[in-house]
Amino acid sequence: MGIQNELKRYREVFEHELHNNILAYWMKYGVEKDGDGFYPAVDLKNKPVFSARKTSVLNARILWTFAAAGKKYPGRGYEEMARKAYRVVTEDFADLEHGGYFMELSSSNEVVNDIKHTYAQAFVIYALCKYYEFNPDGEIMEVIQAFFYFLDGKTKDPDHKGYLESFRRDWKLYEENRMADNNEPKTMNTHLHLLEAYAAVYKVWKGDLIKQRLTEIMQIFMHDIIRESGHLGIFFNNDFEEAESSRGICSFGHDIEASWLIWEAAGILGNPDIRDKVKPQCMKMADAVLRVGVDRDGGLFLESTRFGSHVRTNKHWWLQAENLVGFMNMYQLTGDGAYWETVKLCWDFIDNYVIDHKGGEWFTKVNRLGQPYLIEPADDPSPYYKNDRKIDPWKCPYHNGRAMMELIERIDRLIK
Repeated sequence: MGIQNELKRYREVFEHELHNNILAYWMKYGVEKDGDGFYPAVDLKNKPVFSARKTSVLNARILWTFAAAGKKYPGRGYEEMARKAYRVVTEDFADLEHGGYFMELSSSNEVVNDIKHTYAQAFVIYALCKYYEFNPDGEIMEVIQAFFYFLDGKTKDPDHKGYLESFRRDWKLYEENRMADNNEPKTMNTHLHLLEAYAAVYKVWKGDLIKQRLTEIMQIFMHDIIRESGHLGIFFNNDFEEAESSRGICSFGHDIEASWLIWEAAGILGNPDIRDKVKPQCMKMADAVLRVGVDRDGGLFLESTRFGSHVRTNKHWWLQAENLVGFMNMYQLTGDGAYWETVKLCWDFIDNYVIDHKGGEWFTKVNRLGQPYLIEPADDPSPYYKNDRKIDPWKCPYHNGRAMMELIERIDRLIK
């Protein structure tokens, strides 16, 4: 089969997965029946879990996903989902007194966690930008611009490069609740999603300050976060020196996700010097993952620790989604068919083991052999999300939904 025909065939497969499994599942099981929002969690039997908390992260990711789908596929009901999610994020989660967006609400929409994590705020502005692409209304642009100035003013480190992690409701620095294993003051993960968010802002609004800030974050990745090996550093001090405790860790999902997000951000920024410098780094990142993180069946391991001597071989859902996009990006960058073969191998693993063809959506985590974890093992807990749920504060449609849309769009460009 010629490559053009093969790409077209896989495009149909990815589009079927997007519409008939991922988005259909969230529209059927994620929307509150007795409310005007989305359930905080849904179990493996597709029943709501009302004891779980609603999070701004999950709802922003729902907003991003359905705004992207509504823009690309009008007339399928995705527009209504996007509008609902926009209302939830901008009304239910907005802190009208102190600004920004609450981290967690109860299932009845009462504030139960008013900490302002920079990571969560980044996802909100990322989603707002996609909603603006879907609905280019001047009032939405005003919301984006105002929130960018506010967020950047509150979270940027005034004394060092980069951004601070966590704040109390009134935006006083909160040093006891950071998104880091040992409470380090700066993390790769927060800066990766700020990069993603600020690239989205600059895509829809060519302001001078957002251009400057996006350039600065790109420089941080190029000079401080990406290791010589091609893997990402994880936790850092205020001067962006990596913490000793994280130097032996490689997070393969973040590595491959960053390899294409950084390249995308470089394209949006439009700086030829940065593009020229970051391209070999992005390629090195993907090759590092391919060398030590991708199993023979195409599944992506969670991470390695102890400087590579210990590999956590469980294969989490979001890693597999980012694996697809990362190696598709490499195929586009290089034209090397070996990367396309990796995409196909990864998809075979997802299709055979990660997708729940009976119950819908994707399993949260499978073991190396592809067997799903249906309970939480005491000796190998998942970070944040729970294995016995299909929807969770951290189990969202953004990774796998975005991956399908990215693959469809990238195949369209290759065919043309």
